[in-house]
Amino acid sequence: MAVPFNYSWRSIAVRKGSSAMAVGGIALVVVVFVTLLSLAAGFQRVVETSGSPRNVIVLRKGADAELQSQVLRETARVIGELPLVAEEDGRKLAVFESVIILARPKRGGGEMHVTIRGAPPDARDVHTEVRLTKGRWYTPGSNEAVLGVGLDRRLQDVSIGQTMTVGRNTWHIVGLFEAGGSSLESELWMDGDLLQSTFHRDGVFQSVLFRAAGHAREAAEQFNALTESDLRLRAMQALTEKEYYRKQAKLMADVITILGGILTAIMSAGAIAGATNTMYAAVSQRRREIGCLLSMGFTPEAVWLAFMVESLLLAALGAALGCTVSLAFHGMKTGMMNWATFSETAFEFRVTPQILATATIISLAMGFVGGVVPAVHAARLKVVDALRRV
Repeated sequence: MAVPFNYSWRSIAVRKGSSAMAVGGIALVVVVFVTLLSLAAGFQRVVETSGSPRNVIVLRKGADAELQSQVLRETARVIGELPLVAEEDGRKLAVFESVIILARPKRGGGEMHVTIRGAPPDARDVHTEVRLTKGRWYTPGSNEAVLGVGLDRRLQDVSIGQTMTVGRNTWHIVGLFEAGGSSLESELWMDGDLLQSTFHRDGVFQSVLFRAAGHAREAAEQFNALTESDLRLRAMQALTEKEYYRKQAKLMADVITILGGILTAIMSAGAIAGATNTMYAAVSQRRREIGCLLSMGFTPEAVWLAFMVESLLLAALGAALGCTVSLAFHGMKTGMMNWATFSETAFEFRVTPQILATATIISLAMGFVGGVVPAVHAARLKVVDALRRV
């Protein structure tokens, strides 16, 4: 015969203090776990949504990011004329881009690494997700630049209508652009030729981005096969633009997830200890109740199950509280350094149903581990010992 569910539920309500401590400990673990995973999910989403599924990016072999890559002008021209590159109105849809990283003051204090991208005037024909939202696009050959909306939120004293000193020149911010919430919104764009001249990088680019004439993955595979036979392209490699950004996101997301797992494991040990102490105290305070249950015909297994249900209820309450508090972080804007590019990426915390479900499962596991030993202790009590006055 099973012990009624109300017995476990009312036991939690009667012992408010000890129950609240157990619930609070589990809720704290849930908040930390969900916050860290939502941080990783937000970063991963903003990076993975960068780029177009129709584009291919060419870098130097061995380079994991544009900053590590070099593409000579002669090589870039060869790539731009390949039949793999799509055409529009008789013009090849390929852009040669330069990238530098500069440290700039950020709002709230400290510095951040900013990606400065030098792009030709027709770059938006390939970067189709980039859309001007305010002001105008920079004039080719002029000291003008446009700012991503993500970077606009984080840079200090740099916005539309203001100036920014880069190298020997002062650049005027004449527009703001969006890029579908991608990491491109954390960049500053300016004329590529002028950027190369300012930093003495004439003849060298960091990447070539082109619109594939067919399927992007097939174009990347054909290009990589071509590097084996064409000496001019032997030092190059091609990836789809989506794959390039996906690799960047995986590195950082994995680091955050691992650190979050370690921190959660450490905190979980404390929460489990708290739940165990709470359940042991409950067993100690309810010895006579347990004796009465056993004398009325309830089996030791039923007593064990009643205490396990109580422990799992405490865990469920902790999970509910922790998940509710964590939802306050959803959509909160922040930013951090992308270890693949060494530049700041602006993004939002993203609390997903999968993260909440995982946190709930972990909470219930903590409740089970914390309650199983005290429940066994309760089930093993003898009726005579349990009813004896202490």
